[in-house]
Amino acid sequence: MTSTELTFAVGFAYMESEQTENFCWVLEKLKELFVKKDMCPQVILTDRDLALMKAIEVVFPNSINLLCRFHINKNVGAKCKQHVVNDLQKTIDTLWMEVVWASDEVEYGQRLHQLEQACVDYSGFINYVKDTWLTPHRHRFVGAWINRVLHLGNTTTNRVESAHWKLKQMLGNSIGDMVKCWEAMNNNLRLQLGNIRASFQKSFYEVEHTHVSPFYGYLRGSVSRAALRRIAEELLRVDYVGTNRQICGCTLRTSYGLPCACELGRYRVGGIPIPIDAVHVHWRKLTMEVELEIGEDDGSEVDMTAAMDELWRRFRSLDVIGKRALRSRVCELAYPTMTTLCPPPEKIKTKGGVKKKGKKPADYDVYRDPSYHEYVDKASQSSQRQSQPSQTSKKIKLSKKQPQFIVQFPNHIRSYIEDVVNVESDGNCGFRVIASLHGYGEDGWSMVRRELGLELIDKDRSTLYDKLFSNRLSAMRESLMIESFGSQPPEKWMSLPDMGYLIANRYNVVLVCLGNPCITFFPMTSSHSPNVSIYCIGFVNQNHWVQVNMKEGFPLPPVTLDWKKFRSHIATTWMLGFAGRMQHWQLLTPVLA
Repeated sequence: MTSTELTFAVGFAYMESEQTENFCWVLEKLKELFVKKDMCPQVILTDRDLALMKAIEVVFPNSINLLCRFHINKNVGAKCKQHVVNDLQKTIDTLWMEVVWASDEVEYGQRLHQLEQACVDYSGFINYVKDTWLTPHRHRFVGAWINRVLHLGNTTTNRVESAHWKLKQMLGNSIGDMVKCWEAMNNNLRLQLGNIRASFQKSFYEVEHTHVSPFYGYLRGSVSRAALRRIAEELLRVDYVGTNRQICGCTLRTSYGLPCACELGRYRVGGIPIPIDAVHVHWRKLTMEVELEIGEDDGSEVDMTAAMDELWRRFRSLDVIGKRALRSRVCELAYPTMTTLCPPPEKIKTKGGVKKKGKKPADYDVYRDPSYHEYVDKASQSSQRQSQPSQTSKKIKLSKKQPQFIVQFPNHIRSYIEDVVNVESDGNCGFRVIASLHGYGEDGWSMVRRELGLELIDKDRSTLYDKLFSNRLSAMRESLMIESFGSQPPEKWMSLPDMGYLIANRYNVVLVCLGNPCITFFPMTSSHSPNVSIYCIGFVNQNHWVQVNMKEGFPLPPVTLDWKKFRSHIATTWMLGFAGRMQHWQLLTPVLA
């Protein structure tokens, strides 16, 4: 895996059979490929292939051999269906996942005891779990142990299988000769190399808005953007963790080689940027060139004398404007903690066209003639609404005057609420809130209804929704279809949790509902993304939805049991990515009781 989290292949092997001696031959050939002879892989991730595991012990005795969590969970789930009655399968599956994700050995013992108590009548299943997986191999896949291993986020072999699938797509079939196979492998490597080099260039020259702060000054352009995203996400935990190592757990440091929350807290308290040495060398590798051994570098390949002379010649030949531009770019390299990049002082209003020529809306930076679709929209509205100002600006002005809504949310979350934005109460309020959050504007509620209807019949997720909604599927389709654009009856209102799953999946966002109960909805078919948008909505007055604007890093309520049951395996990473914020919610909730 590259520092930009892309996959690359280093070799392909044909084996006569899958015996230990065959695997030893392959691993020996792999060992010969390493440039530095004393270097060996720190972590090797495999399935539970005993012959391969034995070969790894022989050829790479100092490497840590982890096992694929995905295949282990699949095997345990299949065995559970054989031994456990249907009513308990969901509960036992949840308990098993808690054992696998246990963060330390104490928690592991507690979770295992709970699993044993639940399986007291199913000795065949619990004996299989303990004898086949936990007793001999728990240190290879349980979080309490692998969180101490620098696996860089790789806990399944899905990355390898995906790369293998791409190669098989190029091979086409299994009847080609060696020349055809070599050409397919070569083309595969060339494509990988092109994508990797492009990702390196992005890390060199593109700066994401989140990383503009001087806090990242030493890292910008020197470490991958993937590493910066993980650090930015970990920084959200600092307000909760502070500098306490016990609360932090330091998983990001031990598993990824990146500064964890308590480290970031110390840097923030000291007012110093994150030092480059705090980032593992893996994330600083932004080139495919081979690093030279100590003593081999004669200085010719890293000498900058000619380049600096050329830079001075170019500088002297430019006019004043050119000199300023060039000086600015050089200063960004010379003084990495100083940057001219900064967010605008306030959000510029760009919506709201000129209603009549010669009249410019107050406080608007951009004005224009309305588009055709805006004329059509105006024609369908009443004359009273035509004379009103922009709904968005109106809602923002009035939202601060809605304390009656805030008091309806749990006490422990109110301090994290910045604002509550009301919308029109016409039976479309829930869809209005989602439309506003997604950038369609409040009046884009009909588009949200349509897109959720398309999501419900998406062929790629039809199996998921058949299982998730069962006999409610037709009723949900009916609730999304309307006959007019006016007020809607109760059966057409947005209801949770069912609509929550559709919204999170359709827009690939995290949806948070503050109400009774408070729920978080993660996407069910995608993996965790550090830059994901979080939409927060509130249910008030027992019949109305409002938009809730939250402070950054606010605690997240728990997910539903159906999400845990029906989500895909890769979606489990959402729980891991937001574990700190969900634990924060759990810590705050007893205070409320």
